[in-house]
Amino acid sequence: MEIHDHVEKGEILHNHDGTFQLSVNMNASSVPSEDWTSYSCVFQFSGVEDIIVTALNKSTIRTNWERRAHTKIPVTAAVVVLVLLILVAAVGFVVYKKKKCESSKEAPNNLSELSERLNPETT
Repeated sequence: MEIHDHVEKGEILHNHDGTFQLSVNMNASSVPSEDWTSYSCVFQFSGVEDIIVTALNKSTIRTNWERRAHTKIPVTAAVVVLVLLILVAAVGFVVYKKKKCESSKEAPNNLSELSERLNPETT
């Protein structure tokens, strides 16, 4: 049986050596795992008599199933680190502002107040 549904042909690309390449993507999620050995990918090139047959085998066919699982962990970790950095920066800013506000309340407003604080006996 031939499968033509869920097959996307890419554009034809020129190689630097005068040859061409074409990528073809097939969504094999509709094929049950136990039936993979029943299918093969058949490549036939114009002007070439040889036909290339590749068995549909999970160990030799490149899929994007694994990529999704591998990218979730680093992306999640990066987001968590970014949120923590923002949180630490916000807490640091609040503490800084609070200390600055408290120190400005304790600081004397004018020269006479400073003199009174330094020499309490003279008043």
